[in-house]
Amino acid sequence: MKKIAELKWKKFNEIDQKYYDQANKLVEKDKYYRPLYHIASPNGLVNDPNGLLFKDGVHHIHYQWTPVQPYHGFKHWRYVTTKDFVNYKDMGVSVVPDFEKEAYGAFSGSAYDFGNTVKIYYTGNMEDGKGNMNEEVQIVADFENNKVVNKRVAVSWDKDKFTPHARDPKIFELNNKKYMIFGVQTKDEVKGGLAVYEMKDYDKFEFKTVLKPSIKDQTYGYMWECPNLDKIKDRYLFFISAEGYFNDDNKYELNCSRNVVYSVIENLNFESNKLNEKFPLLQVDYGYDFYAPQTYWKEDTLVWFGWFGCCDVQYPTDEYSWHSMLTIPRELTLEGDVLIQKPFGDFKKNVLENKVVKKTNVVEINKAKHIQFNLKGNTSFKILNDNNEFLEVVFDDNEISMDRSKQGQKVDWDYESKRYAIRKIKDKNQVVEMFIDSSSIELFADDYKTVFSSRFFIKDFNRIEFSSDQELEISDIKKMNYN
Repeated sequence: MKKIAELKWKKFNEIDQKYYDQANKLVEKDKYYRPLYHIASPNGLVNDPNGLLFKDGVHHIHYQWTPVQPYHGFKHWRYVTTKDFVNYKDMGVSVVPDFEKEAYGAFSGSAYDFGNTVKIYYTGNMEDGKGNMNEEVQIVADFENNKVVNKRVAVSWDKDKFTPHARDPKIFELNNKKYMIFGVQTKDEVKGGLAVYEMKDYDKFEFKTVLKPSIKDQTYGYMWECPNLDKIKDRYLFFISAEGYFNDDNKYELNCSRNVVYSVIENLNFESNKLNEKFPLLQVDYGYDFYAPQTYWKEDTLVWFGWFGCCDVQYPTDEYSWHSMLTIPRELTLEGDVLIQKPFGDFKKNVLENKVVKKTNVVEINKAKHIQFNLKGNTSFKILNDNNEFLEVVFDDNEISMDRSKQGQKVDWDYESKRYAIRKIKDKNQVVEMFIDSSSIELFADDYKTVFSSRFFIKDFNRIEFSSDQELEISDIKKMNYN
């Protein structure tokens, strides 16, 4: 779908119905790439997961949405709920950019359950109409009866401390005090940092500090987007979506212009300006398409969704007037200093069916499949169609690689080279697990220490072929239902 200039700064309810009709017809024509069990908008563009919350047995999942067109534009939030990750309720548009300080879009943010009330915190974006950012403020709103209402400014833009890049707030508790954290670009250095404001009331915060890298000569880019801090036992998992933190000389790390990276913090101190990261921030996902993840707690389990997409990318689905989706939910733990990502247990328990176990090197696929096996040594596999268009994954002596250069339709961006990760487990059995869905694969390897999340565009792919027989657990995946 070509861009329609007149729609760029229109709110969703100001757009003529004919454009929705046109877009929805195009979406219906997509018989190849539309997901069966991943969250995607009915039309337009999906990006960051937002406002994630588990409350009273329900998962509340918001996400940024540009209506109708498959391009970044006037950001709203849409919203779904689910109890089981099979049956969903489409709650429609949850945040319309109609507040004076979000005149150019409702950017990312989070939900926080204070017990007697739930608040939504997110960024209001202001521009000059020519694509240049003027300021970003942190907005608070009430979340009542599944509605986001009563917006007001919680933290104004501090032009003396930050450039206009200041966004993506989350509430975090430390030493019995609550704080708002969000990513910034500092005015003095024009580099990324973590702003910390102490909460005095739901809509009143006092500046505390900006945390910057503690390790010499590290910057982690010029802007820290979508920061998350979560306490896991006696340590803190810290990650950001970093703009400008990449390494063209290392094929294993930081191979996009924007990378999701993490470290561990043992001494978190908001009385200083030091991040106190234990090691330089490392990549969390080695695939082509993963950005802006956000965490939330389901009781004692730390869960996250990611944006199954990347910035500055246009996909073959543009012709069908939709762009991107969310990943499956994953649960996070630490094993030493290593991040472990597993498919969320509740999700996996509810969506898998018809499991069979057999030794084979070929598995037939009709859009979606779940495969799990124990690997010792090396192997490779291809997801392919009858025209020999394929995505290939190779486990060799030292590394895992993924290559989508032979897919049927190409992706329009600058980072299409083969992806690599160093194998963390080589000489003993390791679990390998994958979720395949229409135009995506989420591959968990090295006993969940290494993850590749990637879109691929192969029309009518119908099988996965391994280089040798494997003892495979093969399951179907239930299609999500909306009501």
